[in-house]
Amino acid sequence: MLRDFLLFIKYPYTAGIIAIIWLGSACFLALSDNIDLIQVVIVDLLTTVIIAIFGFKDKKEI
Repeated sequence: MLRDFLLFIKYPYTAGIIAIIWLGSACFLALSDNIDLIQVVIVDLLTTVIIAIFGFKDKKEI
């Protein structure tokens, strides 16, 4: 019954790494005044896409 209420994440480590990247970037933006928001978002976006391509594949596909 508990399984019905929890969201099933097939690849929790990949999702966790992506979340840490975005949260860390948000912390850097909050602490520093001279970091450009657009550049940080573009770097995070590209990094997320690269990690997602390799991290969300099944082991059979690699």
